[in-house]
Amino acid sequence: MQGTLEFVLQSARAVMASLALSYEVETGTSINETELKCMAENIYFEGRAEPMMGKIAIGHVVMNRIEDERFPNTICEVVHQGPVRESWKTRQHKDLPAEKRIYYPIKNRCQFSWWCDGKSDEPKDETGWAQAQYVAGNIMYNGKYRGITEGATHYHATYVKPKWRFDRGMNHIGRIGSHIFYRWD
Repeated sequence: MQGTLEFVLQSARAVMASLALSYEVETGTSINETELKCMAENIYFEGRAEPMMGKIAIGHVVMNRIEDERFPNTICEVVHQGPVRESWKTRQHKDLPAEKRIYYPIKNRCQFSWWCDGKSDEPKDETGWAQAQYVAGNIMYNGKYRGITEGATHYHATYVKPKWRFDRGMNHIGRIGSHIFYRWD
């Protein structure tokens, strides 16, 4: 089993390195490792149990939000969107510059639940993490499966019933895996 897992991880790393190199050669732009990590984390934590198309759809919702002026314009800003509170350690220092202040997301109030659920954000399933990185790279740098979500900007798991799904302007797109997708027109 260990040999199979190591092979999967080595294969995913090789694919990502090849993808990064071909992207850099074709565009002259290097891969943004920070943005790639944010996208991969979101795919991993929101959809590691999903079929491949579900993982891809989750990634495309992030990209659709970047293209929508109502949302932030980078992957990390979209993934980490939500209210924050300043750490008590920095709040007590009135003269501390803004860039040295520490902020934490408010538990259970983020756009993507994993970001502020209070649990560790360290991927534990190595195969799932490798898949998430592979999907993230293909979405970000190959534009694969563009349009699969028909511009969806929201989704929720089938076992969750958020109130926003009935908001005016929220149009049901469809279901992929165990997530239901919506477009905010």
